[in-house]
Amino acid sequence: MYLTNEGHTYYRGIEQHHSRASFLILVQNKDLPLGPDNFRAIVRKVALHQLGHWMMGFARVKNNSITISGAYGSDGLPISVTKEVFEMGTPIPKELYDLWNDGGGWNSCGSEATTMRKWALENLM
Repeated sequence: MYLTNEGHTYYRGIEQHHSRASFLILVQNKDLPLGPDNFRAIVRKVALHQLGHWMMGFARVKNNSITISGAYGSDGLPISVTKEVFEMGTPIPKELYDLWNDGGGWNSCGSEATTMRKWALENLM
């Protein structure tokens, strides 16, 4: 999810693009089950490009390239990453994890999006 309006959407031919802007990425340690203690946030500059029906891009975290697709980087879900990348993230409060878990997002952000963006702007920027 883009956090600010610093970037903008534009079209090259018929393909949609978005200039680089701060993007909220949710991550989980790939070796552990998802839960409040395995749920963190990372913000990186990301540029999304239209690929078929999807908007996709890449983020660099500690010399790792992470594929980004849609909301939160993985179509509304956290991205499974190595322990090294996971530890670069900021823990998300359990209350916000619960809002995300019950938010109803499917391939997108759910009802928690406004609260998640506000938290990220206050704690990660």
